[in-house]
Amino acid sequence: MGSQLIRDLDSILTPIEVGLERVEEVLSQCAAESEIPVLHSVLSSVLGGPAKRLRPAITLLVGAGYGVETDDLVHLAAGTEALHSATLVHDDIVDAAASRRGRPAIHVAWSDAIAVLAGDYLFATAADLIARLDKPIIVRQFSRTIHLMCRSEFIDPVFDGKADAVRAQYLEKIGNKTASLVALSCDASAVVVEATPSEASALHDFGWSLGMAFQITDDILDVVGDPDVTGKPVGGDLQAGLLTLPAIEYMDVESEPEPCIRRLMEGAQLSPGEAAVAIEAIRSSSAIETASRQASMFADKARRSLARLPSHPAFDSLAELVTYATDRNR
Repeated sequence: MGSQLIRDLDSILTPIEVGLERVEEVLSQCAAESEIPVLHSVLSSVLGGPAKRLRPAITLLVGAGYGVETDDLVHLAAGTEALHSATLVHDDIVDAAASRRGRPAIHVAWSDAIAVLAGDYLFATAADLIARLDKPIIVRQFSRTIHLMCRSEFIDPVFDGKADAVRAQYLEKIGNKTASLVALSCDASAVVVEATPSEASALHDFGWSLGMAFQITDDILDVVGDPDVTGKPVGGDLQAGLLTLPAIEYMDVESEPEPCIRRLMEGAQLSPGEAAVAIEAIRSSSAIETASRQASMFADKARRSLARLPSHPAFDSLAELVTYATDRNR
């Protein structure tokens, strides 16, 4: 199933294959610019490793939908990917994650200090790429998105007996952390292609909803995914003490929840043994089905947003990305 999904993603991105190759060239150049061996190795690992390139793909598909193929779009696509990569490097430190995409996390392979500095360097790389567009409005869009992503780390959902309240906190957190960056790809692309205000609004709504669907699916895969496919250990979020939608939905329906999940709701990190118990409990409940419906709801919102745009095969590809986001297994 995993290999089939990868082939499907490749087929979705076929119309922008040349553009994605140009993005890879720009990212490779960014890594090669450093003459410091350690930094070069870290950047090559981060920027050259396996990745979906979802955000660059969105940027290039929006451009294709408007018949725009420029260096600005390539630099924008590379800039959003550099920003995304920077946040992942720092996130893995904050979450004490041991691996990323099937490889040791940067702070594990090197050190916390090197990971912090490499993440900072990638933020600067993203800024440099965006500055090449000479469009102040996009710089402001980037800075606002970084603010939202940083704010998300200060939101710690805690279950106080009311599932609705903690669910709202969770949705706010993933909106700021994940959906904002996907929406940025759309917002900035709308500026480059000179979309009308109504089209720009539709693109923003599409990106935000797609990001929400994508993150909820990620959180579901943390419970039901295959580590050999996802590249991450099952229950990694639970062990890190991260409160995600499957656990929230479990607490909403279980009158006598497992003690370890109750501890998770109070902000505790779980041991590997406790995480295994929690995973089995969540899988055995209706929580995964309920969380999946939430992901599907946001996916439907994304499709409705695309319907507000002019008809174009590139936008059909964006619709296929929505399906991929919720049906994938990695």
